[in-house]
Amino acid sequence: MWNILALIIVAGLVVLGFSSPGGPVIYLGSTSIPTSEWTFGTMPVGGLSGLAYDSATDLYYAVSDDRGDSGTPGRLYTLRIVLDRAGIRRVQAVGVTFLDSDASTPGIQPYAPKSIDAEEVVLTPQGTLIISSERDQENRPWIREFALDGSLLREIPLPETFQPAPGRGTRTNLAIEGLALAPAGDTLYAVNEEALEQDGPIATVDHGTTVRIVDYDMTSQTPSVRAEYAYVTEPIFTAPKETAADNGVSAMLYAKAIWPGYDLFVVERAFASGVGNDVKIFGVRLRGADDVKDVMALSSPFTGKPVSKTLLARFSSLKGVSSFSLRPDNLESIAAGPKLSSGGQTLVLASDNNFSTDQTNQFVAIEIVPPSRSITDPTYCPACQPTK
Repeated sequence: MWNILALIIVAGLVVLGFSSPGGPVIYLGSTSIPTSEWTFGTMPVGGLSGLAYDSATDLYYAVSDDRGDSGTPGRLYTLRIVLDRAGIRRVQAVGVTFLDSDASTPGIQPYAPKSIDAEEVVLTPQGTLIISSERDQENRPWIREFALDGSLLREIPLPETFQPAPGRGTRTNLAIEGLALAPAGDTLYAVNEEALEQDGPIATVDHGTTVRIVDYDMTSQTPSVRAEYAYVTEPIFTAPKETAADNGVSAMLYAKAIWPGYDLFVVERAFASGVGNDVKIFGVRLRGADDVKDVMALSSPFTGKPVSKTLLARFSSLKGVSSFSLRPDNLESIAAGPKLSSGGQTLVLASDNNFSTDQTNQFVAIEIVPPSRSITDPTYCPACQPTK
């Protein structure tokens, strides 16, 4: 059965154009945990919006965007995810950490309801966590660094163009959605979900939305912005059958150490009511893109040179367009998981269930084949070869 499935995947990659000189993407498997069936003690587990992997402990940190409706806001779950080439075998919550809202006061001061909307988390080489929030009680986004026990260490300043004010800044609930950290910890990238007020409209079925990828120099105590780059999303994948539809950047991951042809992996997550979700993973190159750091308002549509992007994989509720046979839930996060014995790099995506019984906590595992190897090499992937 696995051999047949692997062949279907390989054939789909070739037909849909996902076979690339850099190496293909292989779907390993997925698992879903019903909202009503996952708790840690008495606390519901859900709202998973950011995911980071710690290779030293083989554990994941998953930040919840719960603003206080389903538990204490500002919490971080520790997860154990067991996976291999056969798929995801087990997902288990093994701990929870509450984030500190006030560095000047000893101990952990939990966030007040509605004062945090955590969306992304990355693990630094120093063993700290950088977390972004889309909004506080005044709808202001932030990026902050925390110790593993949740203690607040410092604030990472956002560019002035991102600060909400009449006619400019981040839109409510569409602010800093993705972070990516270079392995050395010297460079941090941040991206907003949909366009700043002054940079143009949000996505529609006719056009995408222009967001900014912010490049931070993290080598000093006070990080500074090196550059900003425009990234143009795809239009919403289909018209909704009801009223709600959107598309924006939901997650980001540093890619160069995994797939040297790209700087970043960017996840675009779209939703159309009555249809479902559509999730695309792009490989992104920054070189050659215009630096828009000093541009207060971008042209709309953007007439400069944005970053270049290549579609690597797609999970869709629409029939006949997916790279793989999987109906996606609300996938909001991506992390680099463990390497396989073959040398392939696993990536894990997780969904935000919004604590709704109509959704699940979905986890998806894919593999990036090293550029020096080939999926058709039987010494790399015996299960991917035709059976005789």
